[in-house]
Amino acid sequence: MRPEVITFCSSLLLVLVLTPGVRSLAFRFGYVAQPKEDRWHKSPTALLGGVGIFLSYSVPLVFFVPDYPHLGVLLLGATLIFGVGLIDDFIHLKPYSKLLGQIVAGCVVIANGVLLGPSAFPILGIFLTLFWIVGVTNAFNLLDNMDGLSAGTACIAAFCLFLAGTITGNVLMALAAAGLCGATLGFLWFNFYPAKIFMGDSGSLFLGFTLSTLAITGNWENMTNVFFAMLIPVLVLAVPIFDTVFVSLMRLVNRRAISQGGKDHSSHRLVTFGLSERTTVLLFYMMSLVCGGIALMGLQFGWFYPSVLTTLIVIVFWYFGVFLSGVVSYGEKAGGFIQGSRNFVLNLFLMEKKRLAEVLIDCVLIALSFTVAFAIRFDGLPSAYIGLIAQSLPILIPIKLGIFFYFGLYRGIWRYVGLQDLINVAKAVTVSTVLSVVVMTMIFRFEGYSRAVFVIDWMVLLLSVSGVRLAIRVIKESLESLVKASGKRLLIMGAGDAGEIALREIKNNSNLGYVPVGFIDDNIQKIGRRIHGLPILGTRKQLDGVVRKYNIEEILVTIPSAEQGRLNEIIIDCQSTGVAVRVMPHTLDVTTGLIQDHLPQPLPDYEHVAQGPADLESKKS
Repeated sequence: MRPEVITFCSSLLLVLVLTPGVRSLAFRFGYVAQPKEDRWHKSPTALLGGVGIFLSYSVPLVFFVPDYPHLGVLLLGATLIFGVGLIDDFIHLKPYSKLLGQIVAGCVVIANGVLLGPSAFPILGIFLTLFWIVGVTNAFNLLDNMDGLSAGTACIAAFCLFLAGTITGNVLMALAAAGLCGATLGFLWFNFYPAKIFMGDSGSLFLGFTLSTLAITGNWENMTNVFFAMLIPVLVLAVPIFDTVFVSLMRLVNRRAISQGGKDHSSHRLVTFGLSERTTVLLFYMMSLVCGGIALMGLQFGWFYPSVLTTLIVIVFWYFGVFLSGVVSYGEKAGGFIQGSRNFVLNLFLMEKKRLAEVLIDCVLIALSFTVAFAIRFDGLPSAYIGLIAQSLPILIPIKLGIFFYFGLYRGIWRYVGLQDLINVAKAVTVSTVLSVVVMTMIFRFEGYSRAVFVIDWMVLLLSVSGVRLAIRVIKESLESLVKASGKRLLIMGAGDAGEIALREIKNNSNLGYVPVGFIDDNIQKIGRRIHGLPILGTRKQLDGVVRKYNIEEILVTIPSAEQGRLNEIIIDCQSTGVAVRVMPHTLDVTTGLIQDHLPQPLPDYEHVAQGPADLESKKS
């Protein structure tokens, strides 16, 4: 049997046996995490789970140390950092004391030749490696903020490193990563929501340190592209790195100590937005798998397309961070986006008035699209065309950015992007491509260029620029689909423009307390169709059956343009079902141009049929 399989199984069985015993001892001696205002858990939970993880990982590997001397160094550093974390679990060390311990453990590994970066610059490599080890170690410490999040992410990262070690022939990496994968997978049985035990700092620091050192022991120096070789460890550990950067920036803006605990992590904000804890953790698992998969793709199939995907992942993470920065945090109970004076957080990310970030992203997309166009056209990227690309980009970037400015691409609020915005994007990309061809013909007489490259470039740039404009909306609506809605089950009468506006406002404002179930409309051609994912369930003739079948609690009539007599008939039919009925008034009086009412304020119940406009107004008052 392969040693990697033996190590994985041994670590898995050991952690399943040791963790219940550690949990019992933690409760017996009072090492229990009590619920606090700045913590997420709501019931006393045992600590010291990291003891089981460490022993389950290190004991099987000790038997392989004579064959792999380098493994002994990694175990020594991991033991030192585990000790620092264990002391912190007992007596709560100061942040600088933990940092000192991390630096010492990192230096032990570095002294034995484990370095990140080009071998031609060893001094730079020392500082870069130390920064990497300390950074990732603390990243996992910060990531340990929700049941199963840190352990599950570590398990996925260890599995990716195991595959990377197998692909590159690095037996040491594959062996150690297999052991860590088994230890964390077994610990998840006790740590996934609802957690029976926490790993504590002894576990989170140990996991971060071990993964950071394993990730840079790969045979990346054999890869043809040094940049992607350095990028592989970052991809494998992208989720904890993202969370650490995001939390650090948010705490810096809000003048909070970075080392201070709080409910402001990316995972906490997703729960505040409406996702369940399980869904949030599983979402981060998926993100880890995607990033790890891209790294493995680069090892197996070459660096170019994985590098392109990595660039797109970075952009997605950026917009994901922008979205999360607008969600209420620090334990506030209100959901949704920050309003009023809290908008300075969004300004930090340059989403409202400052468009520098969007310009920089478009610069990257312009360069990326043009490069990808060459790669698609010539089935790869021959070295002969790299000089041609480098010659063209200093001309193409300012031309295209200038056209983007002209068409107003940096004046929109992309959270509310619509069809007209996308039309403007299409115009800007098309005009900029045509102008680029003209300029390149005038300067270089189009020698060495392929017409197909510019056609492909136009298509790729159109998709990518449109995609980033839709990113915030796509992220928000995708996450909303995962939210388990709660509130009164609402049926909307009228599948027209007013009904669509009502549905959009209800979805954007969870404080209204409604769960839209579907529409009713008298137009039989609309039956079975959907508006924003909500089905049109039938006509007024099926109203009683729909109310009973879908347990409707309230009906909202959204036909403000209906004549008074027809409106009264509709209200009577709705009231006959026995549920509460509300009526959406005219949102805009076209004769005066004055807004009369709006949806967020709940409208009063109609206890009897209104006889005329004056009576309707009196009922609302």
